[in-house]
Amino acid sequence: MFRIHDSVEFQGEGYIISKFLGQGGMGHVFSIEDKEGVSKFALKSLQHFLPDDNNHRSLINEWEKAQKITHKNVICYHGFHDGLSDPKTPYLIMDLAEGGSLEDFLLSQNEFMEESVCLEIFHQIIDGMEAVNEVLVHRDIKPDNIFIEKGIFKIADFGLAKIAEEKTRSKTFKGWGTAPYIAPEAYRAEKNTVQMDMYSIGHVFYQIAGMKHAYGTPSDWEQAHLTAVAKALHDVNPKISPKVSSVVNKLMAKRPSARFNKWDDVRQELISSIQNVGNHKLAIDSILEKKIARDLNAEKALSEKQIKDNELKRKSDILNFQFKNEIIQPVSDFVGNFNKVSGADSTMRISNVSGMRDLTCEISFDSKAVNIWFHKINDSDFFSSEATDIWGERILHKTKPTLNGRSVLAWGGIECSDKTGLNIVLVSSDADEYGDWYLLKNTHSGMVRHQDNRPDPFAFTNNELVKEIRLVNTMHIYNTNVTSLDIEHVITFISAAF
Repeated sequence: MFRIHDSVEFQGEGYIISKFLGQGGMGHVFSIEDKEGVSKFALKSLQHFLPDDNNHRSLINEWEKAQKITHKNVICYHGFHDGLSDPKTPYLIMDLAEGGSLEDFLLSQNEFMEESVCLEIFHQIIDGMEAVNEVLVHRDIKPDNIFIEKGIFKIADFGLAKIAEEKTRSKTFKGWGTAPYIAPEAYRAEKNTVQMDMYSIGHVFYQIAGMKHAYGTPSDWEQAHLTAVAKALHDVNPKISPKVSSVVNKLMAKRPSARFNKWDDVRQELISSIQNVGNHKLAIDSILEKKIARDLNAEKALSEKQIKDNELKRKSDILNFQFKNEIIQPVSDFVGNFNKVSGADSTMRISNVSGMRDLTCEISFDSKAVNIWFHKINDSDFFSSEATDIWGERILHKTKPTLNGRSVLAWGGIECSDKTGLNIVLVSSDADEYGDWYLLKNTHSGMVRHQDNRPDPFAFTNNELVKEIRLVNTMHIYNTNVTSLDIEHVITFISAAF
């Protein structure tokens, strides 16, 4: 670990570590200068060094990638020491940007900047990113990684850079990106593209002009990037025109395909924004504002749909888990225990039945079988009925299935070869989002002669349950005994089938 006044060798000259500049995710940054104090550079070193660990490889990656890029809006890298020889600390030597970082600059602002000032910064960053993306995808763009030297903005920190089209590193890799600026597709481990950096830059531009992050300070950044929709930038900073606002909005689009194809497209769109002057400026701004509003509403609708779809999937996954873990797994354990005792010539089998919408498994033994099926409630399972309103019009009513006053989440059946069976029903719980199981034992009531030739007890089919679940505990041609499900009773019932 380096300290102030330590010395290092660089390009055959001796340099003294003169000042501590800051601490990043993996190390320290110092300024160094020659003995005459004429030449100054920045030195980045690892805080803790283990050869070939993630941080060491990231430092090597930064050197290998950065030295391929030369541009006035990109920090120039001059040297690298791998730490495998004295001194035993790896370090990079790069240009020193004495104006600090863009993050420092933004924190010093106490009022919105004029659009012309924002555009000057935007164009410098675009020029730098264009040079960077000709070689690689940066993958960690943020205000902390953009530096200022005498009014020139410079892109830096290529530790996480990747060649375009490579897969992104997993979230388990330390420093896979910085949460407030990570593109939605990175969370899905998709291929790295220029559009990934465009998304991050869009958020940087929004922060420059709007003096805050587009999504504020959410507790879940991943969810924000996947579903949140930012307020239009010109509504945050009135000094920003709708045209510039629309460019930033497009950079931040959720779908990579909805962003720009290349940086020159961004550049030209921003250049055209300053041409909106004269007698028609107000009319043009009004049209652009309406378009932005429509685009944001479409994005909100897409996000709301995604939130709903994610919630439905989460609930579906919980229902699948309860069926597999609380019904099928105990039955599977019983089958396994039976086979340990029965011997190879008397094997009981349990298998999933494919090609069906519902979850279904079959237990078979000695030419007999028991099927267990499970169906998650959807709109088609609502009971439909018609009634006449006070004006004589027929109104269709749809009623969600309930059991003993509680919403039914899913139901299923246990059906044996001899046509006997039981129904299982999962209903909502007041305690948590996991449901409670009930067992339905259905028999003929004796009010009418058996017309369906089913033995008692029997299982209602899915279509029958839509109607019959409403008639439980009523005077009816069927009697249904409802009890809390005890899996041992289910296993005993299955056992009797063989």
